[in-house]
Amino acid sequence: MSAPLSVLQQSAALFAYKELAFSVRDYNGLSALKAAKLSRQGTLPVLEYDGEYVVDSAAIAAFLDDKYPGHPLYPADPEARAMARFWEDWAGQSLYFYELYFRMLIPDARAKAVALVCEGRPAWEKTIINLAFKRRYPKKLAAQGLGRFSDAEIEQQILTHLDGLERILERRPFLVGDSLCIADISVAGQLDELVRTSRLAPQILASPKVADWLSRLP
Repeated sequence: MSAPLSVLQQSAALFAYKELAFSVRDYNGLSALKAAKLSRQGTLPVLEYDGEYVVDSAAIAAFLDDKYPGHPLYPADPEARAMARFWEDWAGQSLYFYELYFRMLIPDARAKAVALVCEGRPAWEKTIINLAFKRRYPKKLAAQGLGRFSDAEIEQQILTHLDGLERILERRPFLVGDSLCIADISVAGQLDELVRTSRLAPQILASPKVADWLSRLP
């Protein structure tokens, strides 16, 4: 599997849950530019399996369930499966941009993110990567829409979502029923990154049900 550190954690959780061995090809720092050659989408993560390339975490999860049905990532019950897919999409298309905002637009958090992304790479790459992040992500978030809100408004929005997660997890051990599935892994992957690099870590970990849920995930 090929991935930078910022997306590796969630991808690794898929394999850990399914008890599958895998190896990682490092694409940290400027070497991430080589990712464009791995697929026509030019994005990571990418799973290489017997010469076949599977792009994107959601596609990788579906691929693994097809090849290895044990420890299914998607529930068998149709309604639960549909709910899991909704959570998976929310994590990738909404929560991801909140995580991106607090990781890339806040200077202290961006410094931590740059250090993680450049781990094991030449020191001079940090300067280049930091400048690239400062130029790229404000434009990306403005185009998406979230970057047009104030810091206070964005923080309030994500804390409202966090409170919603806390209320849901008061009623059940996982996001969809009584068993872990792709919904939990997808949402937790974004929250874990916020805990690692952002100022929201104390608020996230102060939510008892959310913190307990995160501690039980692979």
